[in-house]
Amino acid sequence: MDVLSLVAGFLLGVVATYLVSAFLLKPGLQKASDTATGVIITGDTKNLFDQLWQAHEHLLNEMKQDLDNPDFKFHREFYVLKKNWWDWNRWGFHREGPCLAYFTDDHNDLLPLLDALTSHGLISQIGEADKKSAKFQLSEKLIELLHGKNPTKNTA
Repeated sequence: MDVLSLVAGFLLGVVATYLVSAFLLKPGLQKASDTATGVIITGDTKNLFDQLWQAHEHLLNEMKQDLDNPDFKFHREFYVLKKNWWDWNRWGFHREGPCLAYFTDDHNDLLPLLDALTSHGLISQIGEADKKSAKFQLSEKLIELLHGKNPTKNTA
C-alpha cells in the first residue's frame, strides 16, 4: 500500500462524512448548546416544546411561574394529585415543607401532557404511582425551555 492511496482513502472518507452530515441529516438534529447552563437542546426538542406550549399553554405557563418563584427555584420534583371534596392534604398525601403540585381536577389535559413530556425525556416519573398521586422529576432541559419562554398573563 503506498502513501498516496492511504491519503486518498482518508480524504474520501472525510468528504463522504461531511456530505452525509450536511445534506442527509435533518437540520433539526443539529445541536445548539446554551452557554450559560451547558444544556444541549436539539432543534427537534425546541420544536416539540413550542407545539406543546401552543396546545397546553395554561399548564406550562403555570409551571414556568412556579419555577420563577424564588421559593421553588431549585425544586425539580412535583406531584400530580387528584383533589378530594374533603381535603387533599389530609387524606393520603403527606409531605413536610412546600412542594409543587398540579391537580388533574384543575387541568383536563394534564395526563396527556405528562405522557408527551415523559416520552420525550423532559420529565421522568419517580416512585410508584397510586390512585391519588404520582411523583415526577423535571429535567434540566425542560427547565431551560420553560425559562426561555416569554411570560404570558394568567387568564384564570
